[in-house]
Parts: sequence; C-alpha cells; structure tokens
Amino acid sequence: MKFEEHFGISALAMIGVVLGVFMAVLDTSIVNVAIPKMMTAYSTDQSTIEWVLTIYTLTEGMLTPVSGYMGDRFGAKRMYQYALLIFVLGSALCGVAWSVSALIAFRMLQAVGGALLMPISMTILYSLSKPEKRGLIMGIWGIAIMFAPAFGPTLSGYIVQYFNFRLIFYINVPIGIINFFIVQASVRELPKRFVGKFDIPGFITCVGGFFCLLYALTDASTSGWLSIKILSFFTAAAILLTLFVVFELTTDHPMVELRLFKIPSFLVCSISVFCMSVAMMGILFLLPIFLQNILGFSPLQTGLLMMPGALLTAVLMPISGTLFDKFGAKPLAITGVSIMLTATLCFVNLNFNWTYGAIMAVYILRSAGMGLSMMPMSTAGLSSVPLHLVNRGSALQNTLRNLASAVGVAILGSVLTTHSNFSFASYMQNVSVQSLQRITAYGLHPSVYGITNPSDMTRIMTTLKQLAFENGVHEALIVAVFTATISLTLAFAIPGKKKSVTSKEESVAFH
Repeated sequence: MKFEEHFGISALAMIGVVLGVFMAVLDTSIVNVAIPKMMTAYSTDQSTIEWVLTIYTLTEGMLTPVSGYMGDRFGAKRMYQYALLIFVLGSALCGVAWSVSALIAFRMLQAVGGALLMPISMTILYSLSKPEKRGLIMGIWGIAIMFAPAFGPTLSGYIVQYFNFRLIFYINVPIGIINFFIVQASVRELPKRFVGKFDIPGFITCVGGFFCLLYALTDASTSGWLSIKILSFFTAAAILLTLFVVFELTTDHPMVELRLFKIPSFLVCSISVFCMSVAMMGILFLLPIFLQNILGFSPLQTGLLMMPGALLTAVLMPISGTLFDKFGAKPLAITGVSIMLTATLCFVNLNFNWTYGAIMAVYILRSAGMGLSMMPMSTAGLSSVPLHLVNRGSALQNTLRNLASAVGVAILGSVLTTHSNFSFASYMQNVSVQSLQRITAYGLHPSVYGITNPSDMTRIMTTLKQLAFENGVHEALIVAVFTATISLTLAFAIPGKKKSVTSKEESVAFH
C-alpha cells in the first residue's frame, strides 16, 4: 500500500504490466541465437530465415499505431488483456510450426499481440503513476524494453544448446496466462474516450507502405538493388507512405497522430531513439551469426557473452529514470549515446582475432550507453505531449521503435549479404590451384589457417567465405555507426529539464 501511495500505482500492477512487455520485447531477439539451428532444422537460407525476425518487428511496426485508437476506444486494461491472449496463442503456434513458412506466419500472429502490448502498457504506467515519479516508473518499464533484447540471446542459447529451439516459444504460454490474471486483479481500468471512426485509409496505406519498404530492404541483396522487383516495391512504398501522411494530416481522427511531431521535444527525441534502435537491433542480429558461424562459439557461449551487458542495462534503467527526474534527459542522452557510439565504432574492427573477453567488454560498454540514454529520451518526448494525447504519443513512439528494429535488421542484413557476396566473388577471381600465393594480396595468409596443400580448394573456399563474411560485417556495422552518429547529433537539440518536462508551452504548437 505504501508503494501505491508513493508512486500512484501498486507494485503488483507494475509487475504485471512490465512482465507482459518483457515477453513481447524478448521475442524480438530470443530467436537470434537460434537462427543457425532453425536454418538447419527447416533447410533454408539466411535470406529466408531473416523473415522470422523481420516479420515480427514489421508486424509490430504496422499495427502499433492501431493501439492508440484501440486503447482509447475499448479501454487500456481490456485491450492489454486481449493482446496478451493473442500473443500467447501465437507463441504456442510458433512452437508447433512444421515449416519455415508456417513459422513466419505464426510469428506474424504473435506480433499482433506484441504490437498492442508495448504502447498500451506504457500508457497504463504513465497514466497511473504520479507526475513526479514518472521518470523512475518509465525507467522500470524501460528494463523490459532494453533488458529483454539483451537477455533473449542468453536464454535462447541455453535452450537451444540443451533443449529444443521450440521451447523458446512455448515458454511464453504459462507466463502469459499467469500475467493475464495478475493484470485482471491489480490494474484498474482507465477511462475510455470517444475517438471517432476507425481510420481505414490510414491503416491500409500504413500497412501496405511499410510492408513494401521492409520487403524491398530485406530482399534487395538477393534480387539486386536495381532490379525491377525491388524498384517496384520501393516505388509502391513511396506512394503509399506519402498517401498515409496526407490522410493522417487531413483527417479529424487519424490512426497515427502525426501532428505530434509539431512539438519540438517529441520530434527530436523520437528520431534520436529511432536511430539508436536501428543500430541496436541491427547489431543484435549480426553478432550472434558472427560469433557462431565464424568464431565457432556455441549458442550458450553466445548468450552468456551478452548477459553482463543485459544485467548492466537492467541496473542502469531505473537509475537513468531517477536521474531524469532530477536533471532532465539532455545530459543523459548525450553521455549515453556517446558511449554507445564509441562501442559501435570499436565493433567496426571486429575480426577473427578478437577474443571472447574483448567482444564482451565492448558489448558491455555499448549496453551501458543504451541503458543511460534510451528511456530518458523516450520519457522526455512523451512528457511534452498533452495528457489527453498520451495514448497516441505512446503508440507513435512505439511504432517508430518497432519500425527501427525492422529497418535495422533489414538494412544491416542486406548490407551484410551484398558485401559478403561481392567480396567472395572478388577473391575467387584471383584464386586457382596454380596461384594460391595471390590470396595473400587480400590479407589471407594460408599458413595461419592451416592451408598447406594448394589442392585443398574446399578448405580455401571455406576460408575465403569467412573472410568475405567478415568484410560484410564491417560494412554493416558502418551503417550502425552512421545511425548512432545521427542520434548523438540530435541529442544535443533536446531541451533542458525545464522545457522537457513542461507540456503547456510546446503543446501550443500542436493546436
């Protein structure tokens, strides 16, 4: 009772809401370590298996905007529980998936629930907590957002190595059912609001536009960036997303309240978080593949490498929330993003010679930066939104975060594949049984890799593929550096404490 009097929300309610979000976010990364195992189990390639990741974040990105309307129309608590049931059903079906196509389809269903869980949970906690405690409460909520993606690989690594990869989906079922009853008993319903008719044109153009965009980014490395297929999808995405913006700015009851971007703090913080999320999810996709397929680490070793960073993130989230309440978002954002950018720059030099401890140290540094900056920026943006539009602001923030995750995996994965293929083709043009010496011109020394017999072309090709993959990883990580740099630049434009926590002045721009 003292907890509720102090924070405005009961401890059980906060645990229930955060637990649901933790599961939804966990499933954006828990399959990462299992990707190599899934490729073998379903006899598929990297381009296809990427859709197991991409379809989840893409579906979340497309449907998260609906959460603002649904929460206002039917009540936040009720929609949270409905979303939880859909998520549990999708998880159970993913566990029994008999093919990669079935798994992708069930991941889409699972993501429908996840798309509603994240923004509605944010609205519940923000609305029920006391204004002076919102930084801390949102910091605790942020543990789910930041700790889950980092904890996912560790849990997945243990399950994949000692059990069956299907358990990573089944585990959601009992936890989700328990969570349903916790929320039922502890969370009070927020008042409903009249929000008009559902924005059908906005929904169709949003879903269609982002699907075309993400499909083009994901498939470009396979079909070719300048192929008619990819150019057609990019063109369709541009047309649909342009129509989406027009519809949302001209209708009285838009699905996505884009006019919130008129508020400077909200705009700056949202774009900065978007760029950070692109870098974060892109590296979470690349690192497990590099560690297992190139360095030969086991799934459990891969997961354990990421565990210290995950724990540090969990510790820093509530601390950064408390610091936000005292000092505002700007100093935390600048410090945190700078640390994250430094670590990402270090990862650009990732190669075969890196030790387990070195990779872990850089990952811990990167996690520290994310833990310090992510939630203060999100909270500062939401604090500048008028209270009656918090539901819509939360939905818009989470839409951008989900899209950033999908974009990060799609772009970095595409760059990885494109440059790996290009590098391998370049190497092979200069390799033959008679001219093994030419390989050294590309930085490969045969004796280092145990190649003593020039006729062992299979071993040579395997080594060249690994070297080409390393080059692809370097190019992909350069993209992550670029997005992190944009995030840092925007962090300097975040208003100080007085402006970031006051919505009256900036909400005038909205009206």
